[in-house]
Amino acid sequence: MALCDFLISADIAGYDCENPMVKGAKATGLIINRKDINLSGVTYDASNPFLVTALPLASGKTAYDIVQGGKTPFTGSQQEMQEGAYQNTFTNTIQFVILNQGQSTADQIFALMNGEFVVVLQNNNGTYQVFGLEAGLHASAMVRELYNDDTLSGWLVTMTEENAVKGNLFINQTLYDTLKGQ
Repeated sequence: MALCDFLISADIAGYDCENPMVKGAKATGLIINRKDINLSGVTYDASNPFLVTALPLASGKTAYDIVQGGKTPFTGSQQEMQEGAYQNTFTNTIQFVILNQGQSTADQIFALMNGEFVVVLQNNNGTYQVFGLEAGLHASAMVRELYNDDTLSGWLVTMTEENAVKGNLFINQTLYDTLKGQ
């Protein structure tokens, strides 16, 4: 079945007893400068166009850890369908807090404020979801409140990818481990 046929090809179960939904994400993910990805080398599984099988980085480039503490890491992250006149798309939002304030952090804040990124998060159900690969994640909000009890005066960063056609892209653990090890 072609992706653009827009035909249901399987039962839609309200609940999967063998693989139930589990809310949330693990505390550690990956963030990659989108410019560091060889986008022409990205490939997808032939039978599943939502499974990325290759995500090659340019020579000498790396994926960086993005770590969130607390009981609910990446709180505020979400996916939302956007209805369009001719095509519907997704807006993907990733939120995280930087609990560090200093000179080295200032460099990272500036990069986040102006760059374009891809983030890979491990959902609590064990899947590895990719955000920003289609249209790039960019900072849509960055707030630092000096007396905020939740962020402890850290930066609350909101990154947004707009107009993602597929919206739900995944990689397997082997590819995740490969990206993490580069």
